[in-house]
Amino acid sequence: MNLNRSTSSPVSQWPRPLALVLSGGGSYGATQAGMIRALIEEGITPDLVVGSSVGALNGAVFAADPDGAADKLTEVWASMNRSKLFGGRFKISKGFTAARNGLRKHSLSLFSLDKLSALIDEHLPDRTIESLQISTAVVVTDAQLGKPKLLRQGPLSPALQASAALPGIFPPVKIQGCFYIDGGVSANVPIRQAITAGARSMIVLDANPASMPGTLPHSVVGSIAHASMIMLRNQRADAVEDLTGKYPILHLPQSTPPGQSSFEFDQSTELAEAGYSSARTFLAQLPDLTDSSTRLSSNNVR
Repeated sequence: MNLNRSTSSPVSQWPRPLALVLSGGGSYGATQAGMIRALIEEGITPDLVVGSSVGALNGAVFAADPDGAADKLTEVWASMNRSKLFGGRFKISKGFTAARNGLRKHSLSLFSLDKLSALIDEHLPDRTIESLQISTAVVVTDAQLGKPKLLRQGPLSPALQASAALPGIFPPVKIQGCFYIDGGVSANVPIRQAITAGARSMIVLDANPASMPGTLPHSVVGSIAHASMIMLRNQRADAVEDLTGKYPILHLPQSTPPGQSSFEFDQSTELAEAGYSSARTFLAQLPDLTDSSTRLSSNNVR
């Protein structure tokens, strides 16, 4: 993708900087790989990338090499599995056994960050945040204050590890004397943080399921995941409502995962394809709306 290429998309007429905002979502983050490919094909070029959790990881790959990001992300997600990320067996149905064994080893978490660190170093070696081709802000949560924070300079790997350090799964990450945890805890869809970083318009890539499962959970782990999904959906809704009418925001359609949890990677290729297909269809139907008070979503063009 040529960063200086013009595009006929109405989004190209929106106020700059235009930010790509990527949510957390665990294994659902595979959908963002497809969304990014669709945006590249459309010739839409952001000036800023703001991501939380898995969205920070996907966003960093894109910001590091916009021309090759789609193929790189497709490759990474196609080969992803729990062993590569966690370095051990992680079966939701045996959560208490995993917790007991993991806590013996790591005290504050089920798994260490060693595998995640190795994965980042494999695909984004020796990078700093400020060295990426597109200006990037990594969203983390201050573990002591409970507030989101933007990391915009310094070594990339620890920042990405911190942004993905889901409490209980991974330990907090210490950066310059402060402890940070998953950015999704405080800003799972970091729209407000994109504004803080300087964005004047946004394209939102929300990897989370388009709807609730419609059934009640049947386990303790399932109940925790269910409650978390409710909280994250309400968090996103509050942010969107607060900014609607103030900034142009384009929401790419969310996909509905085929019955998998956010810790399973068996459907990554299918999710990436679904993200691509829905985004391409949506962008092809995008109306020529450029008023800065306009908020666009998949609901506007059905």
